Amino acid sequence: MIDVTKRTALGLIAAAAVCAGTAQAQDTLELRMSVESTPGASTQQILGVFRDALKEELGDAVAIEYFDSGTLGDEIVHMQQVRTGQLDVIPIGSDAVQLDPKFAVFDIPFLFSSREQVSAVLDGPIGEELDQSFQENAGLKVLGFGEIGFRHITNNVRPVVTPADLEGLKLRTPGSATRIMSFEMLGASPIKMNIGEVYLALQQGVIDGQENPFGNIAKWSWDEVQNYISLSRHVYTPITLVMNLRRYESLTDEQREAVHAAARTAVEASRAYGAENDSSLEAVIRERSPDVQFNEIDTASFREIAGQIGERIGETAGPEFTARFVAAANE
Repeated sequence: MIDVTKRTALGLIAAAAVCAGTAQAQDTLELRMSVESTPGASTQQILGVFRDALKEELGDAVAIEYFDSGTLGDEIVHMQQVRTGQLDVIPIGSDAVQLDPKFAVFDIPFLFSSREQVSAVLDGPIGEELDQSFQENAGLKVLGFGEIGFRHITNNVRPVVTPADLEGLKLRTPGSATRIMSFEMLGASPIKMNIGEVYLALQQGVIDGQENPFGNIAKWSWDEVQNYISLSRHVYTPITLVMNLRRYESLTDEQREAVHAAARTAVEASRAYGAENDSSLEAVIRERSPDVQFNEIDTASFREIAGQIGERIGETAGPEFTARFVAAANE
């Protein structure tokens, strides 16, 4: 009887230990996150900060699989994977519009002139509406908006000062139909191309130029194969940091709170990173590529066409939402 009692007690203790281990494993938040860009790029930076901040928030209660440098594919592949649940968290740049037409508003040129103006819009009701729309249209929860930044035009043909200077230029653009339409209306010949292919295409003359913030221009060394950089600041591109909606809804209250805190840290770091890039990278590019010619643009001549482009983009994003977006930007 004594041996049986001991065996029973030991069995109960072992079962309790197994249950405790199972509960502990169930409480661990397991996440897979990935980005196509390499360390130093704006999209990689925000995801890396989010990863580290979430580890700070949850400690051993989170286990993260992290991929970058296009290990799992390009941004289009990542968007498919996060929607199907193969990935949990990714940052999305200009291609967000391919999942939700409301994001076409970010292709309206010459709407924003400062980061403070952008932050006020994205951190307010407009940002909340974009989040809700992304949930409904893409099955993704927006955790926050970071920054790719204000974009500039580079090329090998001539300085771009007025829209007439864009006539016939073969410019690489992201896949956004409204970005392509904008440059067509400005007279250019936009070409959709994966960002990793741009350097060689510029070097070989397949394209004449491209449009991106200083962060990407410097990161991808496009100044090595470009003659002109026109300081256009024509559009601002945010980074939309997203989580698979079903995964987000499965989180405990504590996990959700930690995710939001980490996302806020990542957003603030991303915006600071963009501002630092703008203030420092122009000088870096000028020093390492002294033959590249910089020029200012005639903003007034572009604004004449920008209004027409905004109306066309409103047909994609929805006229009512576009009007609210423009009004919020002008407050």
